[in-house]
Amino acid sequence: MKRVILFISLLFAISISSQNTNENDWGSWVMLYGTNKISNSLDVITEFRLHHYEIFKDLDNQFIRLGLNYELTPGISITGGYIHQYSQTRDNISVSENRPYEEITLKNKFNKFKIAHRYRIEHRWINKLGSTYFKHRLRYRFQVSHPLSERFYLMAMNELFLNFQDPPFNQNRLQMGLGYVFFPDLKIELGYLKNHFSSINYDILRIGILFNTDLRKKPISD
Repeated sequence: MKRVILFISLLFAISISSQNTNENDWGSWVMLYGTNKISNSLDVITEFRLHHYEIFKDLDNQFIRLGLNYELTPGISITGGYIHQYSQTRDNISVSENRPYEEITLKNKFNKFKIAHRYRIEHRWINKLGSTYFKHRLRYRFQVSHPLSERFYLMAMNELFLNFQDPPFNQNRLQMGLGYVFFPDLKIELGYLKNHFSSINYDILRIGILFNTDLRKKPISD
């Protein structure tokens, strides 16, 4: 419990310090993420996100992802999928993006720490002001989590985005948060995300609901 109080105090301190940046308001990201098992080695990944310029208002971005994940070994999996993203700037400029992707995730444990490395390549068709242009992007995410109790856990991650074209730097996302396990197949995460671009930074409240479903056919009992 002391660690939980410490984490909440840290979030509050970050909130106060963010008022000294160029952005006066926190944004929010709300995520619904599902791992839906269809065989012993295959999962269908579903994700839906809403991004807001301010907390729960002034919608910025709508994001839908669908992927097929194959577990090569207990610590290595590969995923291929498709992302559709639609956003609207504060100048009322609409941007839509269609984005196939491929990724590989490597997982391991060190004592009680769960560690994951994710490498993703994205192929981006971006439509803006009636014109469509094509870009490739590479993403690397490092994620770590540690249990605080049977229900609570801490998590942190950093993800670097690199363009294949100039300029190479696209953005960096640093996240830290607290998770709570309701059931083995349902948990919620609350945390802070710093989204850093070359010329601007955003402070974001991140809320995630993560669930697992088992869609495998059950044997029929006599």
